[in-house]
Amino acid sequence: MGAENLKIICPCCDAKLTVHPRTGAVLAHEKPPEGPAKSFEQAFSDERKRREDAADRFAQSVKEHENRDEILEKKFREAFKKAEKDDKPPPRPFDFD
Repeated sequence: MGAENLKIICPCCDAKLTVHPRTGAVLAHEKPPEGPAKSFEQAFSDERKRREDAADRFAQSVKEHENRDEILEKKFREAFKKAEKDDKPPPRPFDFD
């Protein structure tokens, strides 16, 4: 099998990577060609949209965190009920030999 380096194009950003086949180390990285320059208004609107999306994601995570204690309490109670119903003792590791 040859020791030829692998040439890979990143599916996310179209960067060109040169990878050593045996170690998986990235030997070279070439940035993808940049597209046409954006106007100031377009760049500003893109940045505003990015900030709004980040604010929405943050608000969603805060909402999930507020309900986290309640959800964990419900999960604990359900697991406790299930454990009380099951009167069979847990399997012993020595029984599997």
